Amino acid sequence: MPRRVRFAALAFALAAAAPAAPVAAAWNLASDPAADIFPDGGPRNLNLRRTSPKGQPPAAGLDGPAVDSAVAAGALAPGVRPWTLQARLRLSAGNPTEGVLYAVETRPPGTAPLTFVVSASPAENAFIVRCLGRAGAANDAGAERVAFPNPSGPPQGEAVQRTLFLVPAEPLPRDRWFEAELTFAGATAVTLRIDGAPVAVAAIPSGIEPLPGGFSCRLMVGSDAERSRPFPGEVAALTIRATPGPEER
Repeated sequence: MPRRVRFAALAFALAAAAPAAPVAAAWNLASDPAADIFPDGGPRNLNLRRTSPKGQPPAAGLDGPAVDSAVAAGALAPGVRPWTLQARLRLSAGNPTEGVLYAVETRPPGTAPLTFVVSASPAENAFIVRCLGRAGAANDAGAERVAFPNPSGPPQGEAVQRTLFLVPAEPLPRDRWFEAELTFAGATAVTLRIDGAPVAVAAIPSGIEPLPGGFSCRLMVGSDAERSRPFPGEVAALTIRATPGPEER
């Protein structure tokens, strides 16, 4: 049985939109689909480099100190502050395969990469979020646990892997452009909106664990880093909004 959660209209009424946070990063991949560089419209100059072959829908990525700094500041993945991903997308009607819309990974030494990934799965009619969660939920006994060096705190950080399914009651649009938005209300829940309307909500047991900073990081749009899971359609534009912390105001 597919892992999916459906919510009544009352749940959507409780998931009211918060005021828009400042833009942390923004890319327009449709302005020149054949480009090698996709400039960042945000304040950090995270200009993405093309990773997909010419003639295919654009996918792009970036690593280096600018990405490392943005992850450490909590700009590129959700944490305790409000965080939103907005994208203009088209899902191909003939492609049911799950593929990556947005991914960030951080690579602590001596351990596997820690990731935050948003993907779309037409076969499951779902957007899927894979993230780190804080340990301690009642059903964590069988959860996969990860440990990593923590340069800013105790000798070791610990989290569990979470997979969240956001499944609308109606089919996701196919072969037309639409707006998808995932809003993380602090660390405890994520809401999916399609063309502005809330269509699914998922709770995050015990809350989300922010990606740790202080390590080498990589950012991807339209695919994973290995190009093994390209987005099942096209990504025209993607914007990240993040509420800055006190040190960034």
